[in-house]
Amino acid sequence: MRRLLKTYIDRLLGDKSGNFATLTAIAFVPIIGAAATVLDLGSAYLEATKLQAALDSAALSAVRSYGEGLSEEETTKEARHAFFGNFAVPTSSVPLPEEEILSSFTLKLAHGALEDTATAAFGFYYKPMLLERLPFEISKRAVAARVPGIEACILALHPTKYRSFEVSGSANIDMTGCTITANSDDGQAIYVGGSGRLKAECLFAAGGISIDPNAVRLACDYPHEDSPRVPDPFKYKKLPSASPWTDLSGCGQNFVGGGAGNGNCNGTGRTPNGNNAGYVVTLKPGTYGSLELKGAIKLQSGSYIIDGGSLQLTSQSVVTGHEVTFFLLNGAKLVIHGGATFNISPSLTGDWAGFSIVAAHGNTEPAVINGNSSSSLTGIVYMPDTKEIQYSGNGATVGECIRLIAQEITLIGNSYFKMACDPELANMKINNPGAIRLVQ
Repeated sequence: MRRLLKTYIDRLLGDKSGNFATLTAIAFVPIIGAAATVLDLGSAYLEATKLQAALDSAALSAVRSYGEGLSEEETTKEARHAFFGNFAVPTSSVPLPEEEILSSFTLKLAHGALEDTATAAFGFYYKPMLLERLPFEISKRAVAARVPGIEACILALHPTKYRSFEVSGSANIDMTGCTITANSDDGQAIYVGGSGRLKAECLFAAGGISIDPNAVRLACDYPHEDSPRVPDPFKYKKLPSASPWTDLSGCGQNFVGGGAGNGNCNGTGRTPNGNNAGYVVTLKPGTYGSLELKGAIKLQSGSYIIDGGSLQLTSQSVVTGHEVTFFLLNGAKLVIHGGATFNISPSLTGDWAGFSIVAAHGNTEPAVINGNSSSSLTGIVYMPDTKEIQYSGNGATVGECIRLIAQEITLIGNSYFKMACDPELANMKINNPGAIRLVQ
């Protein structure tokens, strides 16, 4: 047998006519294998490139939506739509049920102190065309970040209103360091005219801006028209619920509306019916049908819920309340009359830290806030569906740490808005949209 095999090999090697063809065939085996590998890797690289581009699109979409106030669920839905709208798992991949393909797309969202981030990821097993027995995983991720823009002191939310932010009359407004933002796409979304004067960091409007350049001083190079809208930043915060109304009948009628005097006022002691020089009525947190403050009033710290009536500070009132938040529920109105003297600041702890006045969504009642030179209102006035806030500041040179959010905002008095006051606002901010970029 050995001899026969040796003879066969000797003949094969000695046959010069077939030797070259045989060696050539043997040499083609690794060449074909290398070519197949190149083709498979090239195809896999193409799929990986398409996957990365789709993830980039999804991450950018997500960080934009999340930073503009959408919930995690809504943001994930939009990001998934963006991803699968740009990428289809190749038919040559290892087949998976549709629900597993959908669940393979993951999105992680984070609100940070300095930036918002969105991380999108997806992976699948790619099955090569030629080397079918060697499937391998293709997995990518994309990270997008959004850095907050300049802080806003004013946010007018109405999408179409004519002059949704207006400085009127002889108002003199100093908002140095703060921006003013209007979501209206009207040609005069922001208006400063008449003899009004305004200083601000910058102006941003989804529509147009109508100002007298001689009456407006900006730190930025120019006002920004056609800017991205800023959605309601506090849309998903949960309001407290109303409880049984507090009885004010024991309070003096010259101090509190609805009072009769000579009784126990809100559990804080007997109250004289008439005026009594130097006497101050003390009220406790709770739910009130209405709260009309007419005299010297001290508000204890806590939440004051106005259930369907009105919160009024009359022209004769002198009101002090620290660590206080007013909640206007069920269409409650807000009226702070000219001549009222008040010193109100918000709590710096709890779910509504930094907020001084909050109106429920759906409350469209106009609001009036008038102060005098001895008044101070600190905190965020958040009335997202209120038709209009008409605000007249007190003109104090020390400035007020206040932020206003409503559908429309009109400034009619002299006031100075303080910019650097994070501690007074519990670090709550209203930011214009900042730059969005891919970081991974």
